[in-house]
Amino acid sequence: MNILITTLGSYGDVYPFVGLGVHLQRRGHHVTLLTNPFFEDLARKYSLSFVPIGTRLDYERFSNHPDLFNPRRSLSVFFETLINPATRPAYNLLCERLTTDTVILSNITVFAARLLQEKHDVPVVTIHNIPMGIKSAYEMPRNGMVAFSDWMPLALKRLYWWVADRAVIDPLICPELNAFRDELGLPPARRILTRWGHSPYMVIGLFPAWFASPQPDWPPNTHLTGFPLFDEGQEAAIDDEVNAFLDGGEPPVVFMPASLMQQGRTFFDVAVEACERLGVRAILLSRYPHHIPADLPQGIRHFEYIPLGHILPRVAALVHQGGIGTCAQALRHGVPQLLRPLAYDQYDNAARLQRLGVGDWIQAERWTVPSVTAKLERLTASSEVRARCQAVADRFEGIHALDETCDLIERMV
Repeated sequence: MNILITTLGSYGDVYPFVGLGVHLQRRGHHVTLLTNPFFEDLARKYSLSFVPIGTRLDYERFSNHPDLFNPRRSLSVFFETLINPATRPAYNLLCERLTTDTVILSNITVFAARLLQEKHDVPVVTIHNIPMGIKSAYEMPRNGMVAFSDWMPLALKRLYWWVADRAVIDPLICPELNAFRDELGLPPARRILTRWGHSPYMVIGLFPAWFASPQPDWPPNTHLTGFPLFDEGQEAAIDDEVNAFLDGGEPPVVFMPASLMQQGRTFFDVAVEACERLGVRAILLSRYPHHIPADLPQGIRHFEYIPLGHILPRVAALVHQGGIGTCAQALRHGVPQLLRPLAYDQYDNAARLQRLGVGDWIQAERWTVPSVTAKLERLTASSEVRARCQAVADRFEGIHALDETCDLIERMV
């Protein structure tokens, strides 16, 4: 098959699709990844054909935007700087690569894939790497602004999605999208992320049912396969300096903000002081050295990057912002997690970890030394948390999510 994979977003949005592309390529298919050129080196590393959508400057405007993690403005930033400008060029780039045996695998926000499916009846699979991507009134996602309880009437929750679509989401997307649809001879679309964006061919969730159970109002052709667990550099040997630190004492606590988080100084300042109070060792992971406090105490080290799969079996806890890929890696290795969610799916992931009994979370405005110290002490000292973490880790045994995803795609064709 000629498989065109297209996605836009951060590392967490691109890595799962790269992992899927690698597996499909190993099965003999020709795979092309279409995304922002910021990720070209990653695609080349795994010998995937690569086609750039937009420019590196587009990605920098997105990743450096001051409101990127603002709960009220983050969606606007995402669509206005990265998603909407890509629809027309992505459509043309995909059109140029269509063959009689083409299948498109797409994130829901690359609208060009769904347009091609409508216009040319190209088989398209919509792939979600986060549960929050599949909107449901039965299980409302947690977010940073509106809290929904299970006891609330179903009609009220459906009304929320209708209002959110009509007043917030569609106004961000529809003007440009529907102008392009008109040029293509297609009627206007609405409720883009709730209904229209899902392919009628197949929808795949890259997460297990025990993490987010299927809901009655999900698209009827939805399949869940499991976490892809793709981690850049997982084949590389662990650095000698990292090994020496891990071997030099008790398992450390690992602190890592989101890959795009460029205002992480407070996160690490609090982390260092909390670890000093607890008397525990720590690893601070950040590609931005200016985030790290000067003169770190003994037992606390900074590294720019370490593949999580290498160190998670040897740590006491993982503290991060709640990206789904990081959550999945820690779940796989039975590591307690403390989250500081800011926006997007981070609050929803935090709530799911809390329900599983394997983690806890702290709001950004309450990220203080006393609160972090107390939460970390409970998570690392609790035998109940350890038992639940191990029980969840056991669920990964014998599961090969990317292979199952490839099977579904091949069977569909």
